[in-house]
Formats: sequence, structure tokens, C-alpha cells
Amino acid sequence: MEFINKKLEPALEKLEGALDRFFGKQIEMVEGLIEKTFEYTYRETTNGVFGLFSTPEQISHAAKETVKKGFTNFDCLTPFPVHGLEYDMGLKRSKIPYVTFVMGLVGLATAIFLQLNVHEMVIPVTITHAIDAMPNLNSYPINYGGKPTYSWPAMLPIAFELTVLFAGAIGTVGALMALARLPMPGRKILHPSITDDKFCLWIPSDSANFSEEGVKSFLSELGAEEITVVK
Repeated sequence: MEFINKKLEPALEKLEGALDRFFGKQIEMVEGLIEKTFEYTYRETTNGVFGLFSTPEQISHAAKETVKKGFTNFDCLTPFPVHGLEYDMGLKRSKIPYVTFVMGLVGLATAIFLQLNVHEMVIPVTITHAIDAMPNLNSYPINYGGKPTYSWPAMLPIAFELTVLFAGAIGTVGALMALARLPMPGRKILHPSITDDKFCLWIPSDSANFSEEGVKSFLSELGAEEITVVK
């Protein structure tokens, strides 16, 4: 058995390396496409310097000054949304609403098609015969009071519900999770007060113009209450 394991281990290591290289390229391609489409430039980093502030006005001012200094890839962590902070950070308007709009149209079209098919048999029964137990894929032309089987006002509640489902729960949340690269269960906690009652300006080590002493001096000039180097 030990002899077999010694023979298999090199082969398995080669296979593992080949799979890592193959899927690594695919992941890089997807991430590159996301960044080009959404102009997503933030990089998750574990080394850098952060400063803590007490008010939203202070973090907004700090973000503006950070942009003027030429720092890149920095982030602002806040306990609640600060209006206009993304523009203070030099970020453009999010493109997630475009995803929401397109997915809403997909949900609306799906709802109309499903209901239309129930009454007008858009999909022939011969195709759906194998799954006859699914009523949404078969004609069900019941005539109530002489009204047409395809009556669009009656379809509005379902059309509304699926539009909201696809636009919100699937499109918006899915795009947000993908762009933010969530979940990140292993993310390092910088400080227990961040997102609790303190506002944090995080300048990572891969930022342009980064130097540890220079960033510490810059944060001190901004009035940061606490400055910490993370390595």
C-alpha cells in the first residue's frame, strides 16, 4: 500500500497543479471582465495603515484629502451609510442599477410567458408530455364570464412579484456579492470599534505613493484619533 501511495502522490500533485493553473486562469478572466464592465478597482489587502475618526464629516473630509494625495485602493469603513462618501473617495456611480433594471425585465418577461403559456399553450403539449404533472407547462383555458383566456390585467400581481424577485433578490444581491467578493469569512478584523461607533480610513500597502511613515503623518494631520499599522 505504501508503494502505491508513493507512486500516486507525484501524479496527484501534478494533477492538482494543472487544475490550479486551469481554474486560476478562468477566475482571472471572470474577475477581469467584472472589473472592465463595472470599473471595479478595489483590492482586498491585509497590510497597510488605518486611522479612526468619530464623525461622518471627518471621514468625508479625510476621503477627499486622500484622493488629493494620490493614494489609491483605499477604503472607508463606516457604521452607517454616509451620503456622498463614494464621490468623496473619487468613485464613479455604481453600475449595479443597470443589473437591477435588466434582471427586472427578465423577471417581467418570465412572469408574462409562464402565465401566457398556462392559458394559450405556447409550448405544445407534445413537448411537455413527459412532465405533464407541472401545470405551468400545460394549457388551462378556463373561461370565466366570457372574458378571454389571455387577460393581461389579471397577470399584473404575478408579473410584479417576479419583477421584484429577479431585480432585487437575484440581480442586485447577486451582483453586489460578486463585486464585493463576499462572503469573506477569513477577513482580518482591523479594530473592534470599526463599523460600531468609529469611522475608519484604510490605506493599503499596495496603494500608490504608499510609505508607512508618510501615511501615518498624513493621518495624524487629518486628526485621526488612533493610527495603527497592520502587517
